[in-house]
Amino acid sequence: MVLSGFFFCHAQNPPSGYDTRANLNDFVEGRSDYIRTFNTGYEGVRGTPNIFENFRKGNLYFTNKTSVSDIMINYDCYHDHMLYSDKNHIYIIDGNNIDFFTIESNEGSDNLLFKQVLLESEMKRIFLQIIYDDRSTLFKRYKKNFIEADYTGPYNANRPYDEYKDDQEYYIKLTDGKIRQIKSRKKYIKEIFGNKSTMILEFIKEEKIDLKDENDLVRLVEYYDEMKVN
Repeated sequence: MVLSGFFFCHAQNPPSGYDTRANLNDFVEGRSDYIRTFNTGYEGVRGTPNIFENFRKGNLYFTNKTSVSDIMINYDCYHDHMLYSDKNHIYIIDGNNIDFFTIESNEGSDNLLFKQVLLESEMKRIFLQIIYDDRSTLFKRYKKNFIEADYTGPYNANRPYDEYKDDQEYYIKLTDGKIRQIKSRKKYIKEIFGNKSTMILEFIKEEKIDLKDENDLVRLVEYYDEMKVN
């Protein structure tokens, strides 16, 4: 989750125009409780559905152009819930009312900036982290895969716990405004970059671009943006 300084020169600036302080209670949907009943031998849940283990200081920017700063938040990327912690209680905030949020990164580095976007492929709105924003925008999607406990029966996996495992996807928005997932197969590159795809594929080959590597993806999108200028 620690991003290089290169990324921050594109994505660290918070949104402007959200000067009025919001009344947070207007956006709270209710308390978020994660409760399970356990069978004998069950060891609970490992991992978390949230992007961070612990709540961190952050800022919320609402669709009515109000904002609230320096509150303890987290993003449950498994259920797509924006969470707010106050006085040992956790509340769900209506994500439909949020344009952006920022949250502290690891080791005190710059805040991570998230924007709510519509994924047409899934017909739902989720929050994606902006990791590059120039003529094109590169997004990171935090995901969690939930693996259920398997410790009963003759062919069990000897796993007496449920587990949330980290995953991620990357998306790009070009000048047509559509947000598309970046996948490694050649046909997807052609769908995304159109008449520039031949040069993009050559760049990927020559520069040994790994389409699952965040640094390489930023280099690729920067190269595409330079092509659009020339």
